[in-house]
Amino acid sequence: MRLRSFHGPNMTDAMRQVRDALGDHAIIVATRDDDMGGVRVTAAVDEVAVKANGMARAAAMVPDTDTDNDLIEGLADCFYKHGLSAVLSEKLLATAVHYAANDPVLALAAAFDAHMQFRPILDGKATKPLMLIGPPGAGKTLSTAKMATAAKMLGQPVSVITTDTVRAGGISQLAAFTNLLKLKLLEIEDAGALRDTLSVHGGGNLVLIDTAGCNPFDKQDRKDLKDMLAKNDVEAVLVMPAGYEIQEGSDLAAAFRELGASSILLTRGDMTRRFGSALSIAHETKLPLAGISRSPDVTKPLESLNPVSTARLLLPEAESKQQGATSNKPTGTHA
Repeated sequence: MRLRSFHGPNMTDAMRQVRDALGDHAIIVATRDDDMGGVRVTAAVDEVAVKANGMARAAAMVPDTDTDNDLIEGLADCFYKHGLSAVLSEKLLATAVHYAANDPVLALAAAFDAHMQFRPILDGKATKPLMLIGPPGAGKTLSTAKMATAAKMLGQPVSVITTDTVRAGGISQLAAFTNLLKLKLLEIEDAGALRDTLSVHGGGNLVLIDTAGCNPFDKQDRKDLKDMLAKNDVEAVLVMPAGYEIQEGSDLAAAFRELGASSILLTRGDMTRRFGSALSIAHETKLPLAGISRSPDVTKPLESLNPVSTARLLLPEAESKQQGATSNKPTGTHA
């Protein structure tokens, strides 16, 4: 099974082309406005046969099993509900069809593995200080506190630094968390001071750096953050809410990537019901997904994102059904 695209001046004409080429068994997986004008419809088909009579025509074939058909239709419906971009939806479905015999979570995970990038920052293997950057109110301070709490509970040495010395209450909010953890909060006002501090703190410690909110479209904000990153050997993690609109979020993420962001940490996952925009932003900007926060409780750790956990974000019902089926399997008896 593979995907085939049809273009027409309007939806009626594009659908006519689908019916003429593939018949009534074609699975419509995506529709979108085309950059050249008109409408583009993507449909799933098993194979294409080229007939040598002067014209090439597509021969429609019914999917091998109803299960495969249902899985692909289910994924297409899931992508629509979550609001994934048409480009990403088409790529994921083109890969997922090859794993249609598996359960939907594993099929989708295989597609994510092929088309998305992942860069876990929560595995305890960070070799550089982690600097959390992003727009105001994105959740950088809470994410810093969550990571510090998780490290402390695991007995891992951790140092916490803040450069957010301007925002009202910025330091006091993080200090409230570090005091509970019996950690000293280091306050830094400029890039040079940060460099000196990092030369002293480290040596195997996990170093977390909270920063002030940055507007990447503001000239002065850009200059300040760029200077901070240029003068210090850190890994910059972009923190942004999971529910950002695709176009605005893509512009924002692209601007932060230009400044030095190497991955995306999603926040407010507990308040997000459609994760398509966040995944589409990561795909469009080619920024790896690092993790997600799904609770405002500082004791609830951040969750790493990988192909399987990301698939479960979109398909929690399928995961629940699979677990239920496993728990209901008969265990057998012995004579």
